Amino acid sequence: MAEISDGNLQLDIPKAFQPLVPPKRYKAAYGGRGSGKSHFFAEQLIWQCMINPIRAVCIREVQNTIKDSCYQLLCDKIEKFEVGYFFEILNNEIRTRDSKSQIIFKGMQSYNAESIKSLEGVDIVWVEEAQTLSKKSLSILRPTIRKEGSELWFSWNPTDETDAVDQFFRGFRPPTDSAIVEANFRDNPWFPEVLKQEMLEDMERDASLAAHIWHGDYLSAPEGAYYANLLAELAAEGRIGEVPHDPNIETHVSFDLGNGPNMCAWFTQWVGQQILVIDFIQGNNESMKEGWPWWVRQLRQKPYVYAPIVLPHDARPAQRITGKGDELALREYGFDTVIVPRMNKNEAIKLVQRYLPKCQFDTASCKIGLKALKHFEPNWDDKNRIDRGPLGNWASHPADAFRHAIQAYNAPLEAADKKRKTRRRKSGGWMQ
Repeated sequence: MAEISDGNLQLDIPKAFQPLVPPKRYKAAYGGRGSGKSHFFAEQLIWQCMINPIRAVCIREVQNTIKDSCYQLLCDKIEKFEVGYFFEILNNEIRTRDSKSQIIFKGMQSYNAESIKSLEGVDIVWVEEAQTLSKKSLSILRPTIRKEGSELWFSWNPTDETDAVDQFFRGFRPPTDSAIVEANFRDNPWFPEVLKQEMLEDMERDASLAAHIWHGDYLSAPEGAYYANLLAELAAEGRIGEVPHDPNIETHVSFDLGNGPNMCAWFTQWVGQQILVIDFIQGNNESMKEGWPWWVRQLRQKPYVYAPIVLPHDARPAQRITGKGDELALREYGFDTVIVPRMNKNEAIKLVQRYLPKCQFDTASCKIGLKALKHFEPNWDDKNRIDRGPLGNWASHPADAFRHAIQAYNAPLEAADKKRKTRRRKSGGWMQ
């Protein structure tokens, strides 16, 4: 916990938000409810108004009335810190009594290309509920705020990775001169007990929805997705986060075969009863052209010591183009392999569901794979009210590759269990 003080106001800064304190062009905080994101920015804004003459604007995509803004939260902070003597609270704005600092509240949809020019001299823009900000609004706002040293703050609970704010801050190339943090309820030292109880009840009702509300997961898993609730529970337990590679343990690679993006591989390490999911790779146009040489390069570039590569049942038959099977091709590159048998789709889903609670996922390395597992959904027949099995879409290939990893993990356990039962039968039982 860090403290900031100017003699009149002292702020306690939780560790998660400390990167947002130094000056930056962009400051962004995303995550679930109860993390303290809005409270952090509100306190920072009040503090900035007290130490410097600034113009600030609090923005939402739509603001029909002042009640739709963070106006009341800022009023509450002024009361909390007992600095009402320093501020004048008006119906539609907050300003210091010497009028040197001012906070106004606006909705982006009330602006057009001409009227938004009124914000050119603003020092700080705070976009609250930024997940609702349209791409058009973001593209208009950014170049308008052009004063030297000006800052743009964004706080939001992620809804979908296609949202403009997520693409801007969490996409392939985040903006320069930015500080971006993820914060959830665990990062809030003042997380109230009443919210903790609400979170637990939400998890019981709908774990996937609760993961969005409280843990900042994207609200994008389709209804009935096979693994969405289990993954939400893993997130709630802190089992989706940073999972470092252990160089002293062999790494298992499990493939689903195909062309380009339809071919993918998971990387797992087995530690006791835990399955550590440390990496994921998906093919692309280059892999489609090269085939196994591309994949072998990816494998050899990794710092992993490999167990036998896990392949599906269709890896043995010779391919029409190469005249050899995928298993033989990998073996010629020097890799040992193991093939898992064909499995009934419904039984395969149940198997993965049984073992998912043993898993830990690395968020950064497995981002695409995790999204696929969340989207692995049934082909639901509305007319007959039945599940006709998994929908054969983009998510099915990573899901199959992950199932192959679970099959490989499960097989030696089953063999060991049968061996133990055989030994017990030979011993005659404990009563002898």
